[in-house]
Amino acid sequence: MADSDKLSSGTGQFDAAWNWKGSYVSGIGTPGSDGVTPQGYEKFGQLSATPDSTALFAGPARFTGIDGAQSLTPIGMVDGLQLTQDGQVARLFEIGSNRSYFTRGKTISSVSFSRMLADTPSMIKVFTKIAKAKFEATTGVYNSGFSAAGASDDANVFLNFDSEITGIPFGVMLLFKTRGGDQGTRGNVLAALYLEYCMFNNLSLGVNSGSPVIQEGVSISFDRVVPVLLT
Repeated sequence: MADSDKLSSGTGQFDAAWNWKGSYVSGIGTPGSDGVTPQGYEKFGQLSATPDSTALFAGPARFTGIDGAQSLTPIGMVDGLQLTQDGQVARLFEIGSNRSYFTRGKTISSVSFSRMLADTPSMIKVFTKIAKAKFEATTGVYNSGFSAAGASDDANVFLNFDSEITGIPFGVMLLFKTRGGDQGTRGNVLAALYLEYCMFNNLSLGVNSGSPVIQEGVSISFDRVVPVLLT
């Protein structure tokens, strides 16, 4: 390979040369039979993150640890989510120079979910289940005189967005795993994060005569992301 193909610095397969026809850019898994080239396609199906191996949980507004069903409840029937974190970046200039400075401000975070409507706790109910119980126990504010989010507190489908229940802050945990890996078919944990102090922004419901399901959606603003260590 010509000297012009060699890189002065780098890691992995880029230490010697840039062989774009014969090697992968990202080193997935352990090196292959030559002891140098990381395996790519051979391991990607087992070491990639997929929607199948992603789990969603709802909990209290602030993360205080994981103690099973007492603090987290799984969120099922979700077929889409979008997490967004926007940093406020200001570009500044000075007289006498053409160069610029950058400084960062606050981070604005939001997440949205779309979910199939079925005879199981709907979005408002499943997100606030744990938070509502803790909120009542610590503040005593919520009572039966408030407007209901459903036909009753026992109902599965909550669609009244004007209910005081939607004003109770809650938390959401996202868990991303691989399909396989060191833990066998259970996969490896890639990342786990807890979205603290979530509040509902919007509730939507879509009905289409040609669709096999009815979908509901919520958009949520939250305070911050807290990394969760799972062993």
